[in-house]
Amino acid sequence: MKIGLLGFGTVGTGVLEIIGTRNQVFKELYKEPVEITKILVKDKGKKRDIEGIDGLLTTNAYEILDDPTIDVIVEVIGGVAEAYEYIKYALEKGKHVVTANKAVVALHMKELLQLAAEKQKSFLFEASVGGGIPLLKPLRQTTVLNDFSEIKGILNGTSNFILTKMTEDDLSFNEALGIAQEMGYAEADPSDDIHGTDIARKLAILSSIAFKNDISLNNVKYRGIEKINKEDISILKELGYTVKLLGKAVVKNQQVSALVEPVLFKNTTQFEKVNNAYNMVSVKGNNLQELRFYGEGAGKLATANAVVCDLLDVLTKSYEKDFIIRESQRKLTGVSLILGKYFIRINSENADQIKKVEGFIYDKGINYSRLIDKDFAIITEVVSAIEMEEIAKEFDEMNLDFFYGRIEKE
Repeated sequence: MKIGLLGFGTVGTGVLEIIGTRNQVFKELYKEPVEITKILVKDKGKKRDIEGIDGLLTTNAYEILDDPTIDVIVEVIGGVAEAYEYIKYALEKGKHVVTANKAVVALHMKELLQLAAEKQKSFLFEASVGGGIPLLKPLRQTTVLNDFSEIKGILNGTSNFILTKMTEDDLSFNEALGIAQEMGYAEADPSDDIHGTDIARKLAILSSIAFKNDISLNNVKYRGIEKINKEDISILKELGYTVKLLGKAVVKNQQVSALVEPVLFKNTTQFEKVNNAYNMVSVKGNNLQELRFYGEGAGKLATANAVVCDLLDVLTKSYEKDFIIRESQRKLTGVSLILGKYFIRINSENADQIKKVEGFIYDKGINYSRLIDKDFAIITEVVSAIEMEEIAKEFDEMNLDFFYGRIEKE
């Protein structure tokens, strides 16, 4: 197997490292070496502490994509437009493609899987969700025997690390974010992580597979953790809750809802114990009842390991050539199927403003219990996520400082 590697950052160097250390095992097991023959980089002259690769480097992607001796393209450059162009071109040229690019998969999964099937090649993306957790392959296999009704997960190590630091070390959001950036868990621009975009992409991929539906990023509503503060964490700890950024998708009566939002878990649940950069995913099926996956959600070797596992599926021809996201009769219904009690906190020294808030919630016909007198902090009765969206929109128009999170039952 000859591989063209597009991208040589953290994951790309990890792929090279794993293949280098395990190649003798590959030869013994599969009677065939696995070899990276060309690597796309931005700067060939950059100093790298890796020996023997200078002759492999190129700055021209099409030198790799048009090479007839290369069997498989591994795409780990990130981004959307350029990566999508390369992946599609490689499949059209009759090459297998393995990618870790959740952004491309979340937007173009159905199209690229169909193209791969037409060319009788594989389009594999285990590393796009869950880092090193073996997740997508077993999920695809179990969809043959199960009708899944729910999938939910903590799927972003950066946001989970920030919330863990806020909870355990009594830090503000900005303090915890700063530590995450210093330790390499968060990028200089952490927007995709803290606003929920990253989890939304992963939820789109997971729910498309679990529900056999074409669910793209555009079908997932999401919000992040940037509005949570130390006081929220303190209040919720007293009540026995921990906050996590959760993606959840539900099927009911041929309808699908998918949402990413801050969620409160009781301190007796397994999800509450998922800390730092770890991930956990739960799926519910008619035969399996509930299946959970837990592990390291990011990192050089964890993600590279998932890429190499896909390469082995190509090598052994064990990939599913006919796996295509099928159009079903299920209707995508926003967030109407997501229900729960909600914690709401509003900071305001304006008594008239608080009265207006109370009147607005009362007019909505929503009952609630008050938690503290200092600020407006309540827990509502069970409401739909749509009702909470309407309330939050009103709060935004009032220019309020507020946070809300759904209470999740396990």
